[in-house]
Amino acid sequence: MRHPSTQAVYAYWNEVRGSRRAPRRLEIEPARISDFLLDTFILERSGPADFRFRLAGTRLSNSLGLQLRARDFLTFWGGGDRALLGHHLEGIADLGRVGLFTGEAELSVPNPAFPAAPAPFELIVLPLIHTGQAIDRLLCHLVVLEPHRLLAGTTIARLRLLAAETVWPESGVSDLDALAERQAPLGPHVRTARIVRQGHRQFRVYDGGLGAAQGE
Repeated sequence: MRHPSTQAVYAYWNEVRGSRRAPRRLEIEPARISDFLLDTFILERSGPADFRFRLAGTRLSNSLGLQLRARDFLTFWGGGDRALLGHHLEGIADLGRVGLFTGEAELSVPNPAFPAAPAPFELIVLPLIHTGQAIDRLLCHLVVLEPHRLLAGTTIARLRLLAAETVWPESGVSDLDALAERQAPLGPHVRTARIVRQGHRQFRVYDGGLGAAQGE
């Protein structure tokens, strides 16, 4: 976890969790993480791969330029990332693990003649229990690592995934880091491919495809 706010949100969640696999949604006190609420949001798991915004901090909403409540979180990611990220979110909800992701935010600027370089970000996703014993809420915190890139009038057009890590709270380490065999570095073999790192494994991701054909 690179950013202090990511570390602080995780530490608070872990404190509330205690020895359980996840704390209950109503145990999370916003006042305890008030310094980080602008970039914090909660997702509701509405189906096997359906994660929708329940609450969102105002800075995140303004950066995405939208009213986020009830919107599908995965629609903000390129088509090549959705399946991989959706798989991680399902694992977080099913197993009670923590997801740590890094990526780039593609920016939309007021003057297209002066395009902005992508802004790196860090995202942590933490499981919560809301009803019964199932994990059906996710506490998330997304922080831009170079905030000076978000100038006035700049919004986030799309999120791109660069790395995904799994953290088991009991040990503080990733199962992928501990168990996966090391893999030789991949290199994109076509111009549109990029590499997403997941522990010691790497995936070649192609943007576009079905999502592009549908105009997304």
